[in-house]
Amino acid sequence: MQEMMKMNEIISYIEAKKDELIKISDQIWDYAELKNQEFKSAALLSTALAHEGFAISENVAGLKTAFVAEAGKGSPIIGFLGEYDALPDLSQEAGETTRKPVIQGGAGHGCGHHILGTAAMGAAVVVKKYLEDHKIPGTIRFYGCPAEEGGSGKVIMGRAGSFDDVEAAITWHPTDDNNIWSMNFLATLFATFHFEGIAAHSASQGHLGRSALEAVELMNVGANYLRAHVTRDVCINYAVLDAGGIAPNTIQAEATVAYLLRANTQAETQRVFERLVDIAQGAALMSGTKMSYHIDSGTSELIPNRALERIMYDKFVQVGPVPIDEDDIAFAKEIRKSFPKNAEESTISILKMLYGSVADEIVPRIRGKLINDCIYPYVPIEMAKYGSTDVCDVSWYTPVAQVTTACYAKDTPGHSWQETAQGKTNLCHKGMLTAAKVMALTGIELVVNPASLKAVRDEYCQKRQGRDYVCPLPE
Repeated sequence: MQEMMKMNEIISYIEAKKDELIKISDQIWDYAELKNQEFKSAALLSTALAHEGFAISENVAGLKTAFVAEAGKGSPIIGFLGEYDALPDLSQEAGETTRKPVIQGGAGHGCGHHILGTAAMGAAVVVKKYLEDHKIPGTIRFYGCPAEEGGSGKVIMGRAGSFDDVEAAITWHPTDDNNIWSMNFLATLFATFHFEGIAAHSASQGHLGRSALEAVELMNVGANYLRAHVTRDVCINYAVLDAGGIAPNTIQAEATVAYLLRANTQAETQRVFERLVDIAQGAALMSGTKMSYHIDSGTSELIPNRALERIMYDKFVQVGPVPIDEDDIAFAKEIRKSFPKNAEESTISILKMLYGSVADEIVPRIRGKLINDCIYPYVPIEMAKYGSTDVCDVSWYTPVAQVTTACYAKDTPGHSWQETAQGKTNLCHKGMLTAAKVMALTGIELVVNPASLKAVRDEYCQKRQGRDYVCPLPE
């Protein structure tokens, strides 16, 4: 009975904030600011938190768009992680079911971070209010984390000590399902390699020139051969950022290539990267050029916390899946026409890979559906999802758990214009509010139930013992 009263109180708090949260998320969607440029988005969230009585610390870890908002007093200290960066080239008119950029080549929220940060903020505000109303001690923090998309914002914040005294961190991610992210994630390392050669006329002075573009091509060939000599979890991908010009009769004096490595652990990405540097040096020797490189970003693997995940799952079951209506279904039916062929089969294939035999229970409940209307059963999954996030790096400092809610039509491709298009729909807003409720209830459980927090902390300390954190970024 007491648990039900608590849940109803939290839900009523969130519902009272509904219009404000929707307005904030839609405004951040409009801003669509790229990594480390989220000045308006960060200001909007921090101003809203200050209005709710949070003390704001800006320029955290030297990042101009990072901030921490804190309220309350004493232990425990519970953190909520928020993001608000957009993605390049995903500008798209809201509510359209065909490709219609707002700005050609512009940015767009194709990963839902406009609602990610807003829901986490809403949860932090509600937990603060609950503790104040019931005169319960505890400190609530909202972490404004920039540059999740390729900028390693949380890695930089963690290295600066931002998460050292937090007893648990809570976050979420918009997706097309209702779930607890109980799987691991691939570690990453992103670096750029620059080659410097000598320009010359390619026909009459070829013997004098040294081609930086040839160095890039030689490096890429070597990297492609490296694929056969790394463990199966390693992914090697590259993109030529600067080919040195468009004139074929000029030997290119400058060229740059970017590499993204993924593996099950950060230690493995570091080992592969050392071999990649050797290949780059070899390419420079063969082409007579000079090579330099810079590690731009990186993320680690997750230290999962099953105790915290189970608490979050129980709260999700209490709240229930994202509610859907006929308008949601009608829109989903139209936008699904733009999805890649066999999108549903791809979803099911990934489910079977991650969930094993439990997928036999899930698949019949979702096959043929336009929107995911069920909560997946909780299953601790040891293998990595085909994706990466700097939330994993926070898990090396404190226990972390992530909930996902159905904010998009089922099988919506990630990092797509289709996600941007759905960013202001009623379904997306309802998914945001559902996530806020689940996160708030999880946070309150950790504050009011010392046994729950102890189980979470005990598991974290046991798993962290004897494991060194390999920071993906150089000092």
